[in-house]
Amino acid sequence: MLTEVATTNPVAASLSEAEEARLLRRDATAMIERMAVQARIAGLEHPVAASVALAARVSQLAGPEKFADRNGIPLAQLVEAEQGAVRFGELPSGLDPVLAVMGVDLLSLADLEHEWQLPVVAQGELF
Repeated sequence: MLTEVATTNPVAASLSEAEEARLLRRDATAMIERMAVQARIAGLEHPVAASVALAARVSQLAGPEKFADRNGIPLAQLVEAEQGAVRFGELPSGLDPVLAVMGVDLLSLADLEHEWQLPVVAQGELF
């Protein structure tokens, strides 16, 4: 009788995979944050939203037309989003599944967009 011995611990492998996925999520969000800083410096009206849209497209290694078609997004709407003309909360819903696969932390990115949209307060006082 031949007995097989498990050479790997399935729990450890599962934990390892979960940790790797967590790191990838953090990396995707951090990448979008860095892109948003550059978009803000460039003067885009909605830099976080633009960075989210562009990162989603780049994650699929697709040009605008192919990405829009593949994800059911009107091309003009995708272009506007990538140019920073669309608010974060108004991004095309076709981006949602792509962002889910990327594991993007949308709440932290929404917070960043909100923070950057707040009016500048003079000397720490609200008017």
